[in-house]
Amino acid sequence: MSATGTLGTRLYVATTPLANIYTAADNVSDFQALTIDQEVLPLENIGSFSRDFTLVTFNAIGDGRTLKIKGPFNDGQLQLSAAFDLGVSGQQILFTACKTANQDVYPFKMTFVGTDAYQSVCYFGALPMSYKIVAGAANTVLLAQITLEVDTEVFIADV
Repeated sequence: MSATGTLGTRLYVATTPLANIYTAADNVSDFQALTIDQEVLPLENIGSFSRDFTLVTFNAIGDGRTLKIKGPFNDGQLQLSAAFDLGVSGQQILFTACKTANQDVYPFKMTFVGTDAYQSVCYFGALPMSYKIVAGAANTVLLAQITLEVDTEVFIADV
């Protein structure tokens, strides 16, 4: 087992949304065929995401046992923290997408450094939900807090 740091991780978004999340984003080759090249930078934090099932329980009155099963799932949410810069095309795409009430899901690619060659790229589709400008104290950097709701399966693949 080896540990890998997040230093060098990069996040990219495509300029156009996915045509259909059910047929155009249901396997890794769908994402690899797309041009996902607009980097969202400079990022400070990406957060955690991946499939999370809801617990469904049933309490049997005969023996009092609680039966537990997996229910619906959510593929997660990313809370990005970036230095605010609308001159960066990746941030501009997300800023613009967050201003409209449409349901467009954008393709994303995340690259990792120093991982196994077969686990170096992550693909997913996400709905840009919010782009908030964070102005803190005098000794802080002007930030953008960007929320992405993952709306496709998360694929991990090689480059």
